[in-house]
Amino acid sequence: MVYGVKGSDVGSIYISVVVPTFNRKEVLKKCIQALFDQDLDKSDYEIIVIDDGSSDGSREMLKSIIDKAPCKMAYFCHSRKGPAAARNAGIRHAIGRIILFIDDDIITVPGLLREHGDWHRRYARDNIAVLGYVTWSPEIKVTPFMRWLEEGTQFDYRQFYDKIDIDNPRYFYSANLSLSRKFLLENNVFFSEDFPYAACEDTELSYRLKEFGMDLKFNKEAIGYHYNPTSLLTYSKRMSYVGTSIAILSQKLPEYFSVNKSDTTPLKRWVKSLYPIITAAVSFLDYYLGIELKPLYGKIMDYYRDVGIEKELSKRRLNGVS
Repeated sequence: MVYGVKGSDVGSIYISVVVPTFNRKEVLKKCIQALFDQDLDKSDYEIIVIDDGSSDGSREMLKSIIDKAPCKMAYFCHSRKGPAAARNAGIRHAIGRIILFIDDDIITVPGLLREHGDWHRRYARDNIAVLGYVTWSPEIKVTPFMRWLEEGTQFDYRQFYDKIDIDNPRYFYSANLSLSRKFLLENNVFFSEDFPYAACEDTELSYRLKEFGMDLKFNKEAIGYHYNPTSLLTYSKRMSYVGTSIAILSQKLPEYFSVNKSDTTPLKRWVKSLYPIITAAVSFLDYYLGIELKPLYGKIMDYYRDVGIEKELSKRRLNGVS
């Protein structure tokens, strides 16, 4: 359902910014304002917000600001389908030559759109994708666990920070990423909607795009601040979703990803039964006391990831799928 469109469908639009959202009204407002504040000419870009069934007042908030938007802006709402479906809807509604995917908790610096646009002009080929840089927002408290997440668990920019060319499609992070709309449409490549969560759907897409010759570049000046304070306790739930997505990914790309059924010996089952208590204790020490416990972070995240993997594997067994 379309709730509002501001601006004309003039073919001069260069960048279509696609923002999928779900129940993040307050940070989404900051995200949109930062997009309004870009130093790119307002006639050069549009903002497309796809609401994946929010129930927190996001719809009313967006309807209240769309008529005041300094650039072309559109807002679409559908029932809960997941972030992959939301991004696909954005692709279909976009009219710009370049599609820029921005997550709803990313606060863009004023030059981010210009940086993406300049790089697509510099590397003027349809198969070019440009990855921007994401780091924690300076406005939020960053705990030891959150710093650890940034070192490779959530994003792993350290592996290529001083490079431009990225050979590994696993670094295709859709939180801050642009590519040619023509390249997507001509190859009929969209996000797989088999992924119910915001995890691995961009990785799976990148491997398919690589088969069509995608060339991924990294522009560390296209900076987006991640405005999403989290705790180890909160993130453990996300890791179970990641596990589910990894299991789905292994089914779609078995030549690159594989998962195994977890070991269920009595001793290991007993140890694993303690993880909820350990998680709560470590989360408290990290968030409130700032105590860094890196070895435990990894073990806890692996545990919840494996919970998600086993959940998806069990679902397959029940459905008679190997």
